[in-house]
Amino acid sequence: MSRDALGRKRGLIQWLKPRSSVMRTTLVIGIVVIVSQVLSIAFFWQNLYLPEIRQHAHTSALRLQLLREAEATGSPSAAEIDQAVRHFGNMVVVRDPAQFPGPRDKWFAEIFTDRFQKQLRHELGYPSQVYFQFKPVPKLWISAPTREPIWVYEELSFIQQYSPGIIVGWILGVPLLAIIAIIVLARQLNRPLKRLQLAAIRVGRGLHSTQLDIYGGPTEIRAVNRAFNLMTQQIRQAERERTVMLAGISHDLRTPLTRMRLATEFMGDRDMAAGMIADIEDMDAILDQFIAFMRDGSEEQREPVQLNSLVQEIAQQFEHVIEIRVETGDIPELMLRKLSFKRLLANLVQNASRYGAGPVELRTELTGRQVLLHCRDHGPGIDPARAHELLEPFQRGEQARTTQGSGLGLAIVARIVRQHHGGLTLDNHPEGGLHIQIRLPTTY
Repeated sequence: MSRDALGRKRGLIQWLKPRSSVMRTTLVIGIVVIVSQVLSIAFFWQNLYLPEIRQHAHTSALRLQLLREAEATGSPSAAEIDQAVRHFGNMVVVRDPAQFPGPRDKWFAEIFTDRFQKQLRHELGYPSQVYFQFKPVPKLWISAPTREPIWVYEELSFIQQYSPGIIVGWILGVPLLAIIAIIVLARQLNRPLKRLQLAAIRVGRGLHSTQLDIYGGPTEIRAVNRAFNLMTQQIRQAERERTVMLAGISHDLRTPLTRMRLATEFMGDRDMAAGMIADIEDMDAILDQFIAFMRDGSEEQREPVQLNSLVQEIAQQFEHVIEIRVETGDIPELMLRKLSFKRLLANLVQNASRYGAGPVELRTELTGRQVLLHCRDHGPGIDPARAHELLEPFQRGEQARTTQGSGLGLAIVARIVRQHHGGLTLDNHPEGGLHIQIRLPTTY
């Protein structure tokens, strides 16, 4: 087999293989149950029903042979023969053609009558027709090998004792109940894994306080949950340590920065002093961005917030820095982390004022089940090929924009948007400038 054919075969197997562990477990156990049922039926057929059919055919052949021999000798009379066969052989002889059965195909009965007829032919040495009649009383009809065509039948009243419901329940109900039990059991085993998946997603979104139950469920699941809880505790501890460290560094650096600024104020060269003061302010802003990035706001509780009010508030706060045009739509209240979202809006405006040009346009609108927040500046825009990079920490546009800043502004924006289950896109506006669109679900 060629490598391509082998690859196609493996691909087909992977495509046919169930994706979820529930379906895989159900398939494996289901195959085992079905094979077990087939082997059980084969066992009963080979070791119970088939020997019984052969034994019954052997007994019937002996009775028919005696009937044939008695009829060949002509003694006793036909009436006496019929009475004897009925009395000793439990068979009724039917000589009237009008009372003969009308054999027709019955697929279920033929499973037994075919074997019975084959064994009967083996015993007698010549063919004989067999027919099973279900109603009104189960009867086994056999064509007797005599000079005149006759049939004999035997009433099988014990057949009525068989319960079709039990037979069908055993053949179909047992596998069905087994598969249902497997599905229920597999879902119970996979439910903790689903909880673990959702908890991991929450941690990935910054909700590091997520904890799992360690007192319920199987021992293995409790052990996994304990390990997960320990991991989240270590993450929170590491974050606290980094925040404390960064806050300490920020505090220690601000003291000499303040002294440097005071010293710069007394410099005689005012142009040089202004440049140094601007650099000191940039360093101070970079420290603030570092702290904001480390304190991602994941511990802040959500509350109903009117986004338009926040936009107006930020516009008033930065109106002395850059011209801001606000256009608000009719939007509902959103469940937001208020302080985090104010930081998001402030970063958008600061990013536009630092790297772009005024005026900055802030616009909100409701589209379907999403609230859209647009921020556009009138600067040179960005390289579309590098748009996704600007959302990563410490990434800045180096061609279309300046190289000032820490490179954390849009990264903080992207993180806050993810925490609110929203989406963010960057592109160049058709009329020029960077256009940032933030999509927020109205409910989540």
